[in-house]
Amino acid sequence: MLNRSKMRVVCTFLTIFIMVVCAPLTVKGEEQPAADTVATEEQNLDLIDAYKWSNLLPKELIDLQIDIESLADISNLEEEFADIGDLVEELEWDSVSLKSTPNLTFYAINTFEAKINKLNIRLNRINEPLQKNINELEAWHDRWAELEKKLQQISIRLDSEFESSDTFPEFYLLTDIINNGKKLINSHLRANLLAGHEIGKIQTRIYSLSVIGDELIREMTATGTQQTSPSMLSADFYRQVDRANIQTGLQNVKLFLKNQLTHGIQNLRFVAIGLLVILGLVIPISMSRKLVKPFSTWSSFANRPVATSLFVFCLGFISYTTVSTFVALPQDWETLIYLPLFLSVAVFSDNICSTRWQTILLRQLLLYIGLTVMLALVNLPQVLFYLFVFYASLGLIAYYLFYVLRQSDKSDGGRSIWVVLVWVIFPVLVIVAGVSGFDQLAVVLFGRILALIATTITIRLMLLFVSGLLELALDNAPWSFINNNAATIVRQVTPLLVLLHFILWIAFALVISWVYPTLFEAFAALFSLQFTIGSITVSPGAVINIILIVYVTLLVSRGFRAFLLQEVLPAHGVEKGVQLSISRLVHYAVLTIGFIFLLRVLGFGLNQITILGGALGVGIGFGLQAIVNNFVSGLILLFERPIKVGDMIDVGTQIGEVKELGLRATTVQTFDNAEVVIPNSQLISGNVTNWTLAEKKVRVRVPVGVAYGTDISTVFQILLGCAEANLRVLSSPKPAALFLAFGASSLDFELRAWIPDFDHRVEVLSELNQDIESEFQLAGIEIPFQQTDLHLRSVDQEAAEFLTGAQQRTAERPA
Repeated sequence: MLNRSKMRVVCTFLTIFIMVVCAPLTVKGEEQPAADTVATEEQNLDLIDAYKWSNLLPKELIDLQIDIESLADISNLEEEFADIGDLVEELEWDSVSLKSTPNLTFYAINTFEAKINKLNIRLNRINEPLQKNINELEAWHDRWAELEKKLQQISIRLDSEFESSDTFPEFYLLTDIINNGKKLINSHLRANLLAGHEIGKIQTRIYSLSVIGDELIREMTATGTQQTSPSMLSADFYRQVDRANIQTGLQNVKLFLKNQLTHGIQNLRFVAIGLLVILGLVIPISMSRKLVKPFSTWSSFANRPVATSLFVFCLGFISYTTVSTFVALPQDWETLIYLPLFLSVAVFSDNICSTRWQTILLRQLLLYIGLTVMLALVNLPQVLFYLFVFYASLGLIAYYLFYVLRQSDKSDGGRSIWVVLVWVIFPVLVIVAGVSGFDQLAVVLFGRILALIATTITIRLMLLFVSGLLELALDNAPWSFINNNAATIVRQVTPLLVLLHFILWIAFALVISWVYPTLFEAFAALFSLQFTIGSITVSPGAVINIILIVYVTLLVSRGFRAFLLQEVLPAHGVEKGVQLSISRLVHYAVLTIGFIFLLRVLGFGLNQITILGGALGVGIGFGLQAIVNNFVSGLILLFERPIKVGDMIDVGTQIGEVKELGLRATTVQTFDNAEVVIPNSQLISGNVTNWTLAEKKVRVRVPVGVAYGTDISTVFQILLGCAEANLRVLSSPKPAALFLAFGASSLDFELRAWIPDFDHRVEVLSELNQDIESEFQLAGIEIPFQQTDLHLRSVDQEAAEFLTGAQQRTAERPA
């Protein structure tokens, strides 16, 4: 088939050929009137339409052929349908066997449900492109039916307006193009519809099997709440443990081992691939020891490369077999893979537990879980499995009591809540159910609780693994900014990782509890579940989305701010205050974008957001005027920057350094180390003295008074000498000494000197005062006290005599 460009060229030549052949035509007969030989305006329009269609339809046919070639290929579906049909038939036989089995186990039902789930995944993988094909073919069919309808209308008009079809013979050939296009569409549409019909039949059979599986689960659940066997402590129960059951159990063990050996030989290629994958993981994990810090989270994984590789491989294998249908492996292998997984988890128990004895208890528990999985795979007779469950629970309690008695004098985690739950309460429930004769309930409790415990431990180790891997990647990133902030990034991202792993744990818990059969359905139900509180409908999925959006928005904002403050702005020599202002503006911009995105996720359209903004405007106008005033003032401060972080300002009676410039208020730290919060509106509308707006250089003024009669030139000399001797006083501008006034008690002078930093203003003032006082004493210059003359207009006689006597005594006193 020609490609699209070549088809266009062919189509262009075809159009030119048609227009040349179909040049303007005249009706035969020269003797007819001129009015009969000239086409009417309506006829001309119809001929123009005919020319357009003669150009359009060949292109449409070429495009249709190219588009049909791009459809998903369904030629090999017959073989796949046959394979799926065989599997469905096998499952139908399994369903008959399960319904007739007297000693049905939960493991058998789980295996049956897992096979059904895989078939559904396989069918969905086939059905999705098939439905896409059908939808596109239906759209093309409707389009070409519309083209045919329009072509027929034009043909009818041409037949009625011209006497002969020879007027435009090529137009009538376009009908063949329409027929060819419809035939091409119908042939492919029929094939896809037949395939879809076959899928529908298979889906119906699988749905019937799912119904049978649900019925078996309900029967097992109902049986689990009934007393179905004698008490574990009665002789009647132990009479069931006969030689036949023991022989059956041994035969099942031999058969299981034989089957696994056979499966291993048949799937030797996959076993080799698995070993190569593990080896391929061991090498880079071992090499990561050189890249990791000694006490980091990843160091424990790097120091145990085999266990780490086994853990990663097992998780990958479980995930792949859950969602993939490309590789058909034995069903038992999908359960056996949990044994090496538990082994690798046991190796890392010291990372999960906080004390040595908790680590020992956890490893013993994982041993119990692994043994339970093995016995479930072997398919022991029910009475033997019940016996194991009962005495395994007794063993858990006995081991714990032995531990408590042995370690009663030591302070560790042996009496922590999770240890008591796992080693005491859970086994007691199983033992009580077994003693009461509820053997099915005992097995259900034992299996589900152990599965939940194993899932919890594994997800906990997954969280540690992801955190360590993230830490390793950040520590060795090629950017210094990320290296320097690796610990901070991990600490900020950890809550998000915890939330994601917690959601995963909830989904697994729902599947383990048989609330939902698969993880996909559990996740779908978790995010689509809704419940009403009053008149408000709340969805866990919406709550999770809100938390994720808000947290990611905050993380992005912090990341941008840190990057600007540490890398971009300092590299361009931007001042500290300007850096903080720019970073805060970026912070508000990111928050605004995140808020708008959150509203869109919650279903708010642009019109609703506009209405919400109008409502906020009304609310602001009535009750939030002061807050909005401060907010707008904060924006003015950020943009105009009359005040920056680090400036020394004087507002009213408060003077100090600006520590934080927020949208609502500004924080100023005084020299007494008190933090004063000043609303931004006061900084905009009031008088503010900024000592360091342009620069930090300030002038220090030292007023001083000397006694009348003092030599003025000597005072000038001393003042200027003190200023020049001080190391913190600038030489340019030069210090200046001024004689300002004749005071009431003194001659008033002032020393004015410039210093480079406002922060040293008080210290320099103190130093200059000390130096001036010392120099005045050496020069004999007196700093006078304030003097007052008292004039007595009248005085008491007794006081006058006393003053006269005192004056005489003073005069008589020898010199």
